[in-house]
Amino acid sequence: MSSQPSIQVVGAIIVSGGLVFAARRSPERSAGGLWEFPGGKVEPGEHPTGALHRELTEELGITVRVGELASRHTTPVGLTLVDLACYWTDLESAAPTASTDHDQMGWFAPDDLAEREWSPADIPIIQDAFPPSTQKHLRNR
Repeated sequence: MSSQPSIQVVGAIIVSGGLVFAARRSPERSAGGLWEFPGGKVEPGEHPTGALHRELTEELGITVRVGELASRHTTPVGLTLVDLACYWTDLESAAPTASTDHDQMGWFAPDDLAEREWSPADIPIIQDAFPPSTQKHLRNR
């Protein structure tokens, strides 16, 4: 068992028209300048999907339908272990146009995700969620 502190984090993998939504952390934030799937920390006593709904409303002003767990990994980031669970989600509102935590946002082809510099916790999620065998699945979303 590790003595490192850990945090539980959730993220949304939003796919529409075969494109994947991602956002870049603002420079003044932790992990500034790195891309991520939007979401945030799970508060004590909060269910992960409830935390995801709350975080997406607070950060992006959007509502989503949360689907299945896409991937979950624990990654050492600095002195902390980040336990990140990302869920497939579908927009129930208009697409985000502004963010409280990000300076850039966009929709990207799955093959283009690797061209961005990602937060270390998101990298194993991408590897799990977007292997070549899922490309057809994504085009149908």
